[in-house]
Amino acid sequence: MDILEQFIRSVSYKFPKGYPDMKDPKDVELLHKLVNETVLTPKKSTLSEQQADYDDRIKDALGVEQIPICQTPLELGRDFNLNGKDGEIWGKLFGVKPLASRTGKQSGGSGNGEVSVYWAFQYNKSNKYQVQDQRGSDNPDLVINDLGVEIKDYSSKQITLGKFFADKKSYGLLSNLFGFKSLLEALKNNNFPEGSASNPGTFKPSELVDASTLMLNFYKESKLKEFATKYQFDMITNIFSRIESILQELNLGSNASPEDIAAGILKTMIRTKLNNKPMMGKDRGYVLNVNVGGKGDFVEITNEKIDSLDNKSLIDNISVASSEMKMNFDALFK
Repeated sequence: MDILEQFIRSVSYKFPKGYPDMKDPKDVELLHKLVNETVLTPKKSTLSEQQADYDDRIKDALGVEQIPICQTPLELGRDFNLNGKDGEIWGKLFGVKPLASRTGKQSGGSGNGEVSVYWAFQYNKSNKYQVQDQRGSDNPDLVINDLGVEIKDYSSKQITLGKFFADKKSYGLLSNLFGFKSLLEALKNNNFPEGSASNPGTFKPSELVDASTLMLNFYKESKLKEFATKYQFDMITNIFSRIESILQELNLGSNASPEDIAAGILKTMIRTKLNNKPMMGKDRGYVLNVNVGGKGDFVEITNEKIDSLDNKSLIDNISVASSEMKMNFDALFK
């Protein structure tokens, strides 16, 4: 496939007929525009280099000079099951990963199935997909026609959302909650609590519930609040104000349960991450579950789906360790 043919294939989905009709003035005008944007803009040339890396890995893995076309028509967001020749090629590419520029070895930041998905869509017979490698800490694995797609291997029940310490809102909520826990335990026991493994970066959701329980028990001490206000004990009144701020941040009232608070914080955390990966700040994105046999199941991610998650589902299916979130994706979204 020469450079011109590869370019035409990469932009063909933008045309009503699936290809540029040179007899249609509008198609000719759009083609000129795309050529100018792609050829003359440096950002596009970098993108071509990324695609060339994937293409080279595919050629090496298959032992071919020209990348074969995926003959199974695919629709973004619709489940598929490749078989026959397409399934054979998919299987050969399933464990292939792009090379890391620094080491020249297979990238540790890439997972099984990413190159397979790239091939099946970028070289699909429908000629309507533009696939980009977008891997990064807060980026989806691939971008297909400007929509984020996070690839998940069926062999793993959990999906890792990555580090969240840069998310100031989530980290602030957790720091305040676990700070209250340490302070209130110290006041209750009249000494500093023994070291705990739970902290804003590593905790079990059940520990989040426990910390919320302590905070709410303190908040219900109305006589203490009246006394502190009357005699201007600012440290005590500030604690009450801070608790009220947490409840307001989570859109909760004074009758909130510990589970409401814990689930509210977890929902804030995953909403922030999922809005980046895979949604990229858009109204939707996808997680694609794949296996070596050619099966692919899409799950659409939207803010409406995130908001609909109930307390028990969030508390039972999310874990946090070393400031990194993991979630049982199937249990939450399937």
